[in-house]
Amino acid sequence: MRAYLVTSALLLASCSVDTEPRPPPSTRLVYPSGVAFWRPEATTSTNGFLYVAGANFDKCYASGAVSALDLDALGLRPFGKDFSDAAEVASFPALLTDLHVGAASYALIDSFAGEMALWNPPGRPPRLFVATRAEESVLQVLDVSADGKDLSCAQSGTTVDCRVNALSLVNVPGSNKDGMPGAPAPLGVTVERNNPDALVWVTHTELVGPQGSDTLGDLQTYLVNLPAASPTREELTTSRFVPLGVGGLAPGATNSVALGGRYLYASGRNGATNDRGTVSASFVLRLVDRTDTGRVIDTSLRDLYAIREARGVAVEPLMMRDNPTQVDPNRERVYLLARGPDTLLVLDIENSRADFPTLRVVAALSLPEGASELKIIPRGPGRGNLVAVTGSGDEAVSIYDEEVGQLVAQVLVGAQDPAQPSQPYGLAVDVRGNSARLFTTTFGDGRVAVIDIPNLDQPQDARRVALLGAQQLRDSRQGTSVCQESSP
Repeated sequence: MRAYLVTSALLLASCSVDTEPRPPPSTRLVYPSGVAFWRPEATTSTNGFLYVAGANFDKCYASGAVSALDLDALGLRPFGKDFSDAAEVASFPALLTDLHVGAASYALIDSFAGEMALWNPPGRPPRLFVATRAEESVLQVLDVSADGKDLSCAQSGTTVDCRVNALSLVNVPGSNKDGMPGAPAPLGVTVERNNPDALVWVTHTELVGPQGSDTLGDLQTYLVNLPAASPTREELTTSRFVPLGVGGLAPGATNSVALGGRYLYASGRNGATNDRGTVSASFVLRLVDRTDTGRVIDTSLRDLYAIREARGVAVEPLMMRDNPTQVDPNRERVYLLARGPDTLLVLDIENSRADFPTLRVVAALSLPEGASELKIIPRGPGRGNLVAVTGSGDEAVSIYDEEVGQLVAQVLVGAQDPAQPSQPYGLAVDVRGNSARLFTTTFGDGRVAVIDIPNLDQPQDARRVALLGAQQLRDSRQGTSVCQESSP
């Protein structure tokens, strides 16, 4: 979604000239971006809970927000229900405009939220991580209550304003006069969901270095890591910044990062600097050795494909060749969204725990323009995965079936109105048994589209069953939202 990821200077434009603070409304979603799903194991909840970050892209309000949505309270159809009821199917999508967000289910964060990650180790309720590209380049951390309904701010000890004492990834103690190391404009965030000792990893899109330098080699970019259990200022030392421009490799902005057994897989994108404007992507995919983060390996994918940059990336273990029900610890499959032209690359990593793994391109599938995020939908041992991809160009979620080797569905999530583009971006998935449900934030029209796949053997039957939230009105002359009044 190209309109979303513009330079920080442009993001400061606002449609509001009010001098009084204007909190974002709790009754609707304002430029929703990152999203995460959780359903407690011991629960009576049928549909679970969805957590949505509002980016406040055009600064109509004083901040962004995270909302906790109780999907049962919204009246969403039961998970896994088939499409045999013709009358119900004819009414799709259900317009569920009342979000039922109470005071405890809503918290303020900084503006320009990017990705969201959920950490849920055994024995504790979930924790949410949101990268925000506001002026202080902040990592927001929110805790979810045991019943899934309420939010609190992990860094400030309050339940309302998570901007207080939020962790800035710039001006780090020990950094030099040029801000190195630092991670301005953080965007991507990931964490090993169920590992109690997990690190949270953060990407950023703005290069750092001396002001006015004409040499790319003077600049640097980083992957930042922090303990998920204690993402504090005390933990954020200079050693937490892993440089990507090492060993003769040029630094470059990163979009997303995925966690493999030994390696991190970081996707590269066009970036920016404080004074040089846009900087073209210097790589598409790099591997960072988790056992020795000073080792960075470039995959040189642009030598094989005429692609400019990348967006979402995901990784899954592969099964043993002689026993397809057992995981092979030395083989992984990486899914990468490339742009220019937009392509889903499927890559097998052989010897994935060795010092020098090998990469093999399994598939390269053309995608509609504007591919942004992807999620893997596993179908169980011995089965090929489904891969869901958001695309702003056709306002749809595309579904790739590994067992067929092609795209099998493109589910429209917007009205395809040029004056009101939906711009699908973030993705979350609920998989139970042989059914799945997808949630995609429609950044442009302020809603979440819900897509059901009742039978994973028939992904071509995927349908948009609901839209969550009221449609965000837009000023077609400016391309920004109409600054509607906030709720009490």
